[in-house]
Amino acid sequence: MELFRYPVVLAWLTAGFAALLFFCFKAEESRLKIARKLFGPALEQLNSGPEAARRRLRDLLYFIALALLALGAAGPQWGMELSPITDLKGNIVIAVDASLSMGARDMKPDRLSNARLLLGAIAREFTEYRIGVVAFAGEAYIQCPLTTDQDAISYFASGLKPGMLPAQGTDFSEAIDTVLGMLSRYGGQKVMVLITDGEDHSPGLDTALKTAGEQNLKIFTIGIGSADGELVPMTDSAGNTMEYKKDKNGKTVVSRMDETALMKIASRTGAAYLRYTDPDSAAESVRSAVSALDMERSKGKGRSNFKNRYQWPLALALVLLLVELLIMEKGFRIRLRSLKLPRFKRGAGALLILLAAAANLRAAGPGADARKGASAYGKKDWPDAVEYYSRALQKDPADKRLNFNIGNAYYRQEDYGKAQEFFEQAASSPKISARAQYNRANSLFKSGDIEGAIAGYRKTLSIAPGDENAKFNLQKALEQQKNKTCSTPKDNKKDQKKDQDKKKDKTGGNDGQDKEKKSEQEKKKAEARERSRQILEMMKEKEKAAARDPEAMRQAALKKGRPQPQPRLEDW
Repeated sequence: MELFRYPVVLAWLTAGFAALLFFCFKAEESRLKIARKLFGPALEQLNSGPEAARRRLRDLLYFIALALLALGAAGPQWGMELSPITDLKGNIVIAVDASLSMGARDMKPDRLSNARLLLGAIAREFTEYRIGVVAFAGEAYIQCPLTTDQDAISYFASGLKPGMLPAQGTDFSEAIDTVLGMLSRYGGQKVMVLITDGEDHSPGLDTALKTAGEQNLKIFTIGIGSADGELVPMTDSAGNTMEYKKDKNGKTVVSRMDETALMKIASRTGAAYLRYTDPDSAAESVRSAVSALDMERSKGKGRSNFKNRYQWPLALALVLLLVELLIMEKGFRIRLRSLKLPRFKRGAGALLILLAAAANLRAAGPGADARKGASAYGKKDWPDAVEYYSRALQKDPADKRLNFNIGNAYYRQEDYGKAQEFFEQAASSPKISARAQYNRANSLFKSGDIEGAIAGYRKTLSIAPGDENAKFNLQKALEQQKNKTCSTPKDNKKDQKKDQDKKKDKTGGNDGQDKEKKSEQEKKKAEARERSRQILEMMKEKEKAAARDPEAMRQAALKKGRPQPQPRLEDW
């Protein structure tokens, strides 16, 4: 049994603590030596009083607490406890055949595509296992090392393609040896899932199976394909079939699933063979078979450890440090005065009085009214916000942030005239000049002064050239000014047309047709006015709904080109 979990840490901390004690004692000796020269015999009286005793007690408690902290950092431990095994249950490596024969299309779309689906289903079933992926043909290569990251497994599985490996053919012994190398440094259960069409061309299969049995590797085999077989397509980089694979004699190769070899591998390692039908059912079958092995091997397992006892020295050190802080060199005394207040140290009562006075001044100052105004603004109570901000402004007229916030509150009430006045006053402060000019331009825009709004947005951009909202609103204002200018000739043309109609009436035109035309025009105008009224009502309702959520209103303004004010300032 080791009394400390980290004995090296204990050795270093002990050396450091001893060095600290040495330097502290040396410093104390130097201090006493200088004090004796200054005070002479009177020093003994100073060092024998209660204040000196309290000082020595504080130093002693401080050093004992440091020693206990060093002791706790070393990890003291005694006694035994049984802890459950929290490691992963085991390790699974999925070996996928990536030879050309896996491109056969007797299983739609092809054998390897189904193998990829099966690999993903197995990974989802075994979340408490480490999972690795090996691709093999004539040789085997590690595609994904053992991991619990499902995204990594899916990523590497998606890269499996027929004929992707340089050495073609199908060699099961290469796959088994590679898997044994991956699992050699891991403990727990070791499982290999072999997904293939079963056409083996390896001479060393028996040797590989013998080694797998010695290392207790269970190899579950899953056959993909049909016994009747299918031609092996040779495709280009785009996946188009150019021809079908031929042997050395020029005959077309037909790939058939060989279940005999797969049954042999599974039986030699104490596992099972499965015929693939769909990915989910095959994955569930593998899960149930592996779970039976897991229950057999992990029943009654546990681990005993020494109990960690670092809490005790740590708690005692904290208590001693608190006691050391409470011990005062001059102590404390209670004197009953007219106010009968306890006095711990000279000046403490005066400090409390000053703090109370400062709190009262703060409560009565402009900051309190400003905070109330901010609270009312947050509750969408615009009139109260104006009232509280105005009170704060009377107490502190130099604070232009209050003018800014009052302007925002008036803007929310759609009182754009007053909002312009307060924004103009707030713009005199360099810190908030750009924001105040922007909100003033918005107020002018809402009140119908397009030219004034354009000038305001330009002034905002002269102060803050990077303001995207000001750029956007300036563009919208310019477009509206242009549309307004262009609409004037059209109106003149309409008036001219009306005059011509009147002249026709006087000269005796067709009165019946003119009346019908006029009635139709009046009807169309009435319908247009009704649609405009409905659109305005909808816009007004949206503005009210957006006012309840300032951020949503800001985003809507950017999308639709509607000017919105900058948020109020809350620095109180």
